[in-house]
Amino acid sequence: MSDFSSLGVGLSGLEAQQAGLGTVGENVANADTPGYIEEELELGAVSTQYPGFDQSTTPSAGDGVQVFGVNRLNNTYLQQRSYTEQGNEGMLSAEQSGLQAVQENFPEPSSTGVSSQLTQFWNAWSALANNPADGPTRASLVQDASSLTSSLNQTSTALSTLSQQTRQSITSTLGEVNQDASQIASLNQQILGLTAGSTSGSADQLEDQRDELISQLSNQLGVNVTYNSNGTVNVNSGSEQLVSGISSQTLSLSSSGPPYSLVWSDDQSTFQPGSGELAGMLSVVNTSIPKYQSGLDQVAQSLMGSVNNLMSTGYDLNGNSGVPFFLGTGAANIEVNPAVASNPSLIAAAASPTPAGSTATNEDGSIAAEVGEMPNSQTVTMSVPSGGWSNGGSASSWTTASTTSGTEADVAYNQLVTAVGQDTSSASTQYTNQQAVTTNVNSALQSATGVNTDQELTNMVMYQNAYDASAKFISTVDDTLQTLVSMVNG
Repeated sequence: MSDFSSLGVGLSGLEAQQAGLGTVGENVANADTPGYIEEELELGAVSTQYPGFDQSTTPSAGDGVQVFGVNRLNNTYLQQRSYTEQGNEGMLSAEQSGLQAVQENFPEPSSTGVSSQLTQFWNAWSALANNPADGPTRASLVQDASSLTSSLNQTSTALSTLSQQTRQSITSTLGEVNQDASQIASLNQQILGLTAGSTSGSADQLEDQRDELISQLSNQLGVNVTYNSNGTVNVNSGSEQLVSGISSQTLSLSSSGPPYSLVWSDDQSTFQPGSGELAGMLSVVNTSIPKYQSGLDQVAQSLMGSVNNLMSTGYDLNGNSGVPFFLGTGAANIEVNPAVASNPSLIAAAASPTPAGSTATNEDGSIAAEVGEMPNSQTVTMSVPSGGWSNGGSASSWTTASTTSGTEADVAYNQLVTAVGQDTSSASTQYTNQQAVTTNVNSALQSATGVNTDQELTNMVMYQNAYDASAKFISTVDDTLQTLVSMVNG
């Protein structure tokens, strides 16, 4: 190695250490930037003499150093684990939120809840049994029954509204998913241009942005990522690719349900995601709300069927055959029979009619007493006409009713409230546990790929010392050359 080529070696060292200091500065500046992956300078010995000096093509000791590039210290295994756990957390978060919203519609125990109203309703029948001819007592029963049916109506409507709101949230989230997918495909295209050499610059920042978008996407939908050799990625959900290289497709919500599903734009196939917020929200609208709505309907149908069954065997205040006390098909439309509501004397509280030709009022309260005793049983006998009680406003409706056994209304309601409480508690526990798992995985990912400022400060000192050493080396070579020149001239 000639003395002049030694200057090239020193210069390569100066430039390499400058690049190292620049990398340290980039890392420190972005230490708190979300999604930023720590960068590391890759150095290596040059294969020829430093350009501008000895042009020998044969490598030899002391040829200098060159920068091969700047590498992102990403960890694809931990990154994919993070995507998976974020998808699980997103699903459980949405489920917990949905179930908590459901639970708010069942304020139990409460003095104004359905359970208390059922108790007040049965007590009103017992009061009527003790004073069957009293008009105010009959009117009070109708009022208590109307309050109870109104609460059932409101709860059913609230569940339907919650389902509608959740579907709107799904549609809104799908809009964000589709936008993220489109941006990932666009970033793939830009990265492809850089890796192919058709454009100049570094792909590192673009890859950071892409990873951040995929992370957000995983929380919403649940995805798997495959890395292509050309620098692009494919983002998969279910059996299809949401993003394939530089192209993407969209997702929408099916128009009918439950069950509702997601629809791919390319082939119109449907699927149910296994994780992510969308999976949690779909679980709420497809499983949870229909289950609770069915349970609430069971309460209303037990109430209608059991009370109306006894009304079919009774007689009103004037000795006429009883008419249905309740009308409706379920919790959404159960109501006190308008005929009874406007004329409480039609309540069939008596077990027998008044004697023929008698003008006296029927003061038998045997049937009312039986109705008041219903909550003491686990099961009840119910009359169930075809199509429900919507058209059962007269005694003639009894001929179309079949008799069956079912769960008593209080028991059915308590089972429903218990199920809502247990499901909500279970979802909250699972969500809390998953948060801990996600935090641990993300901490491991941050430790492996995030900026360690202590290490960067150490690197800064290392590069600075190496820079100073290269400068000293050039100075020493220069002094030597000056001495040689002086000796030759002398």
